[in-house]
Amino acid sequence: MKIIRHVMASALALVSLAGAVWAQSAAADNGTDPTKLRRMVWGYYEHLDLRGGASRDTVKLMYETPISPKTSLRFAMPFAAFDAPGLDDSLGLGDISLRVTHLLSVTPDHGVVLQGEIFADTAERPELGYGSAAVKATVIYAKFLESGAIFAPALAHTETLSGGAGKVSETVADFYFVPKLANPANYMTIDPAIVANWEGEAYYGSLAVTMGRTLGPAMGGAMQAYVKPSIFVGGERPSDWAIEVGVRVLGF
Repeated sequence: MKIIRHVMASALALVSLAGAVWAQSAAADNGTDPTKLRRMVWGYYEHLDLRGGASRDTVKLMYETPISPKTSLRFAMPFAAFDAPGLDDSLGLGDISLRVTHLLSVTPDHGVVLQGEIFADTAERPELGYGSAAVKATVIYAKFLESGAIFAPALAHTETLSGGAGKVSETVADFYFVPKLANPANYMTIDPAIVANWEGEAYYGSLAVTMGRTLGPAMGGAMQAYVKPSIFVGGERPSDWAIEVGVRVLGF
């Protein structure tokens, strides 16, 4: 019996030690710091409740990898379907995109990040994409707070490259915040934003909260799962709420 108790105690100690080591590893980079480049594969499902009784479901697959100490590339492939009168409700390919992220400056106090993304006109149906090629430019200022939290406001603008009825010109002011949680295996982001749709002359706000957890090692990196509910406010908002659930592996 003493041997069994000794073996069980040793096993529990090893499990506890492994958990502590993994928690420290998760805390090193849980994917929430915009100034850290990482290799990552990611997939999520989103349900967006549109006003007027319609909705959109999206499945998005992404792969991101650094190509230099200060630059990374991200490839994204979305599939979407609308539940709305007169529209095909089958899942179809949307606009494939490629994003470049560059770390302009990173210090112990703050960081400045630039992003440029191009969307190819690959959508199978008009409602699944922009209707033409589009570009998006983003600048992020990340402030590292003494508490360990991160405040990283960003300004992003998206513009389609051809005119017409479907032209898009949209600016988003985003106020991204990452609180420091007691358990390093868990993470949270709080993401209020103000959206200006210049073409549609519509202005509204949104709030998204991401709650995730590092599950353990996978593919030489860390596997995470998360849920991200969102709400939209303002009389000109196109949607009422959304829910996103996803899984990603990072740092492999």
